[in-house]
Amino acid sequence: MPSFTTRAARLDDAEELAAVHTQCWKETYAGLFPEQAWSTEARQRREAMWNELLTDSNTTTVVAEVRSRIVGLAHAHHNRDEPNLPPEELAMIYVLTSAHGTGAGQALIDAALGGAAASVWVLEQNPRARAFYAKNRFMYDGTVREMDFNPNIRELRLARS
Repeated sequence: MPSFTTRAARLDDAEELAAVHTQCWKETYAGLFPEQAWSTEARQRREAMWNELLTDSNTTTVVAEVRSRIVGLAHAHHNRDEPNLPPEELAMIYVLTSAHGTGAGQALIDAALGGAAASVWVLEQNPRARAFYAKNRFMYDGTVREMDFNPNIRELRLARS
């Protein structure tokens, strides 16, 4: 795969962000989530979400591109969970399978957070993501939440100081 570049996301990226976000869900969560999670309707909901998120000046969204096509994204905002948590939360980071191993994920987390103290939620059933966060000094803080629609899917909160 050719080298990637990173940049701040723009409002006109919303449609492509939604497509990449949806494809990443399909590649990452097949077998864990129902197929509706990457349906046309899901992509349309994500596009509306991205149109809203990209107008919020209190958030950071960055993309990784190869040949002017988005292959990954990261989105961070001020922590909304608890005041005793780190000030930033990495709300999402996704990289297309075709770009795994290129360093795009690392470039995205660095661009979105730098070395800032932050928290992130990760699926317990996602060992690749958990290893990535551990490499970036995120540690499990003992907090777990179950998905409303499936109590067998649990998220773990990780934090770094």
